[in-house]
Amino acid sequence: MCIYLDIDGAVQTNTGLSATGGVVRDEMGKWILGYSWLLGKSSVFVAELWRILDGLLLLQKQWHDRIFILFDNLEAVKAICDRNLTRSSISLVRRIQHILSQKERWSVWYIPRENN
Repeated sequence: MCIYLDIDGAVQTNTGLSATGGVVRDEMGKWILGYSWLLGKSSVFVAELWRILDGLLLLQKQWHDRIFILFDNLEAVKAICDRNLTRSSISLVRRIQHILSQKERWSVWYIPRENN
């Protein structure tokens, strides 16, 4: 079975408060589950990383053959796909990379905001 994790969120510019959420769908687009919560204060980049990590941790507890993680922050995609773990100084990036390295058939995809 193929699963799609579509992640999105927002950071309020005047307060810095961020929220996250995601939707998990099957290969036919059927809704499986959704989640959302308040992250607190953070930058857009760090909030995006938390969104990804939270989604991965949620799916890590379940068995799925193939998972596509879809999100609209190109900077985060590039950081996660950079396989040089020692060069990454952000612990969230390293943690996401570690989870993904344990899953052969999990992949990260950049989807522009207007298509997400």
